[in-house]
Amino acid sequence: MSSSTHPVFVLAALGLVGAVIMLATVFRVHHRGLKLALVLFALAMLTPAGLVLMAMHPEWTDARIRTYKDFYEGLQLGMTRAEVMDVKARLYPADGPRTVPTIIAEDETSLSFFMHPEEETEPNCEGILLTFAEGKLKSKTYSPD
Repeated sequence: MSSSTHPVFVLAALGLVGAVIMLATVFRVHHRGLKLALVLFALAMLTPAGLVLMAMHPEWTDARIRTYKDFYEGLQLGMTRAEVMDVKARLYPADGPRTVPTIIAEDETSLSFFMHPEEETEPNCEGILLTFAEGKLKSKTYSPD
């Protein structure tokens, strides 16, 4: 089975290279109108790279994912189940703007959360999967949508 680079990534890379070439050319051109046109065209060529970056880091623009990732980062190995729930309560207060993650599985050795999609349709199933042993958090996994 072979894999190739997705065309969006190729387009982003080509746009980045083209933008760098155009911005370097700006310093060699003497006409102001042409300089402005080169800068504007370079910015337009950077658009695919910006979209790829935003797709790779949705927390930059989506507060739901940013809060959910903060929740994941706040979980430290060795925490008790009560400490995990305290982290959740701190980041998701009852009167806060975010909807509390749903607990999808809970038993003696595991605890799993799904991010609530709130008013959005996507992403709708970011998950945090926790494993406990002897009452302490032993492993944590972030499962993106």
